Amino acid sequence: MNICFTSYRPFPDGRAHQPFLESDPANIAYALDGTYYSFYTLKRQSPRQLCQRLQPYDLVIAELSPAALEMTRRIIAARDGRAATYSEGHLADYQHGSPSQQLAFVQILRSTVINWVYWEKYVPFYRALTPRPVEYLPYPYLLDYAHRSFVPLEQRSSLVAVPSGLAGSTRNGLASLTVAQRLLEAGLVERLACWLEPDSFDEDARAIATLLGKPKPTLPRQIPWRRWLLKWRIDYRAWLHLKSNLGHRRAHTPISAVTQVENLFFYRRTGWQKYLTQLAPARIIVDLNNRETVGRNALDGAALGIPCVSTARTDMQARLFPATTLTDSWDLHGAFELCAQLLRDPNFYRQVVAYAADAVRQFDVVPFRARFADLVARHPEIEVGDGARRV
Repeated sequence: MNICFTSYRPFPDGRAHQPFLESDPANIAYALDGTYYSFYTLKRQSPRQLCQRLQPYDLVIAELSPAALEMTRRIIAARDGRAATYSEGHLADYQHGSPSQQLAFVQILRSTVINWVYWEKYVPFYRALTPRPVEYLPYPYLLDYAHRSFVPLEQRSSLVAVPSGLAGSTRNGLASLTVAQRLLEAGLVERLACWLEPDSFDEDARAIATLLGKPKPTLPRQIPWRRWLLKWRIDYRAWLHLKSNLGHRRAHTPISAVTQVENLFFYRRTGWQKYLTQLAPARIIVDLNNRETVGRNALDGAALGIPCVSTARTDMQARLFPATTLTDSWDLHGAFELCAQLLRDPNFYRQVVAYAADAVRQFDVVPFRARFADLVARHPEIEVGDGARRV
């Protein structure tokens, strides 16, 4: 089956012969030997051009995000009868739209050949909205690439990792930071690291330092270019390519990737591989988010052998770390007790990471291919005509 995957991610267009080194649904194109097109490219096409570009594909899978409904609608119309959606973002994001946008969201679900989601427990909700098939399909995780950043336990720091800061309306960073602060005060860890969004880095770092009773860091002023580009949906792929080339030329110049204030470490969120390298020395992850998402932090923790204390709001957390999963994102006492048990009981720690290391294998690239092929076989409406390459 000749597959095309499309989204607003700024990856290069064309045949996905190599994976995109991110934990991202776009790797569906790589796993299925398919093609990737960015919405940045497709939105410049006329209706006729869009039909011509998408015609070769037996199935076009378009990211379904409330922020890109019109683009998704155009793609479905251009490949009528051979288009699917893949839900992205938070489950409840549709509520931020106007009544007309929410109607468009439902109409899209009702106009595709199939809809894929990566939250299994919310499949019934989607099925109630549309007569079209809805199936659970977690995207492929690049386990081999993640393993390359692995650090043995005996070489790690006494460090608690909080993957977010105070910025962000659904990350619940205040709760995670409060648990991390209690771990520091109890002497269970010696250091805390946070990963902050670049556009709010300065304000976030200073607020966290103040919250934890530390001196405010002195930070250079930076232009929030990424926020502006994303707001106006400007195609910034050429700029990223130029920035990457300049970075390689300046590789000999030492540039600190971390801002430190005593025992606090603040990182700017960048690419996935750099993040894994920064995360790998941690002893524990605290992520009390209140978002219905896939659970990237649980995936990364499982691959790196780091226990993740999080909530059942994400799909992956309970699958990979059932013993350290909370039902309430504001259960700070429960989160602290789980962290304390992990840090005080080596046997419990080993059991948790061993279970996760085994469970995460089922979400690697090869198991994804098998899962996708099984779902296609179960839905004849996705089957293709003569000459199509089969998965």
